[in-house]
Amino acid sequence: MKSNWYIARKIGFGKGARFTRFMLGLATVSIALSITIMILANAVTNGFQNQITQKIYDFWGHIHISSGYTNKFFETDPITLDSSLVNDIKNLDLRGKGARGKILSVNGIIQYPVILQHGPILEGSIIRSLDSSFRYDVMSRYMVEGSLDSFRTEERSLILSKSIQNKIDAQVGDRIVLYFIKDEQQFPRRFRIQGIYNTGVMEYDDKIVFARTKDIRGILDFAPGEFTSYEITLQKNEDIEVYDDYLYQNIIPSNLFNFSIDELFPNIFDWVNMQEINEQLILVLLLIVSIINMITVFFILVMEKVQVIGLLKALGALNRDIRQIFILLAGRILFFGILIGNGLALLLGYLQQKFHLIALDESEYYISHVPIEFNFGFILMINVIVLIICLLFMFLPALVISRIRPSKTLRFA
Repeated sequence: MKSNWYIARKIGFGKGARFTRFMLGLATVSIALSITIMILANAVTNGFQNQITQKIYDFWGHIHISSGYTNKFFETDPITLDSSLVNDIKNLDLRGKGARGKILSVNGIIQYPVILQHGPILEGSIIRSLDSSFRYDVMSRYMVEGSLDSFRTEERSLILSKSIQNKIDAQVGDRIVLYFIKDEQQFPRRFRIQGIYNTGVMEYDDKIVFARTKDIRGILDFAPGEFTSYEITLQKNEDIEVYDDYLYQNIIPSNLFNFSIDELFPNIFDWVNMQEINEQLILVLLLIVSIINMITVFFILVMEKVQVIGLLKALGALNRDIRQIFILLAGRILFFGILIGNGLALLLGYLQQKFHLIALDESEYYISHVPIEFNFGFILMINVIVLIICLLFMFLPALVISRIRPSKTLRFA
C-alpha cells in the first residue's frame, strides 16, 4: 500500500508531471464547484421554504375554525366555541399518533372587511383583531415604524402594512376613517395609526390592517366570546395535517369548518414546494457531471501514463496494484475537491447570511434577500454520496488497465 501511494504521488506530482498536475487540479476544481453548488442549492431551498412559510404561520397560525368553507379569508358571521371545547383543543396531544409536538395556542380573532379613508383616498382592506394573548414578540419582528406599546394601550389604535401605507399616503400618528358595513348600514370610525409592519408577503400585506379586539367588538356589537374565527398555532409546522384531520373527524362541531393555512394560501405553498423539485434536479445533474468529470480525467490519466503502466507491468506489478495507484489519485481528487467545496459553500453562505449580498424583489419572492439555512445532515450525506459513487464509477475505466500489454506500450518508449 505504501509503495502504491509513493508511485501515485510520483505519477501525479513528480518531475515532468506538469500535464498530470494540471488535470488533477482541473478535476479537483470541478468536484469542488459541484459540491459548492449542491450545498448552496439545498441551503437556499431550505431558506425559502422555512422563512417564507414561517412568516405565514407567524401571522395566521396553522389551522383555522370558521362558520363557512367557501370564503376562507374572512367570515362576517360571529361564532362561539364553548370554553370546555377550547380547552379540549388546547390540551390535545397527538404525539402518540404521528405528531412531533403539541398545540401551542388557540385564539379567537375577528376579521372584517372595511374601507380606509385618508383624505380623498379610499382603500379596501380587512381588519384583523389582536388581543392581549397575541404573540406580540412575533409581531415585533415585522414592525418597521411606530410602537406596539402605544397600539396595545391606546383606544382606536391601528397598525397598517407598508403596502397600504404607501397606497393611502399616511404616516404614523395620522388619523384615518374606517368604514364598517353591517346590516346594510355604514359605521364610520376614526382610528389613529400607531405602527407600520412589513412581511413581504403581498397576499397578506395588501389586505390586512390590525386593531385591538375590544375596539372592533364594540363597533360590530359582538358579544364577549364571539369571534369570526379561531386560530390554532402548533409547536411544529409539520404537524398541520395530523391535527387538521383529527380536529375535523373528532372535535369540531358539524356546523363549523376547520382548514389548514396551506389551503388559505395555496399559491405560495405550491411555489415554495416547487423549489424542492428544482433542488433535486440540480443535485442529480451535478452528481452526473461529477461522475463524468472523474471518469474523463481517469481515462486521460491512464492514456497519458500508458508507458508507465507498461513498465510497471514489465517489472511484475499486478493489475490490482496499478488500478489501486490510479484510484488513490482519484481519491485524492475527491478528498480535496469535497474539502474545498465544503469550505467555499460555508464561506459564501455565511457572507450571504451576514451581509445579504444578493438582494431580491420582495414583492415577487416574499423576501428581500436570498435566504441561507444550512442543513449539516444533508452536507454530510452529499459528501458521502459523492465520494462513494464517484469511487465506484472509477472501477469502470480502471478495467482498461488490465487490457494494456507491456510488449506494445514499451515498443516505442
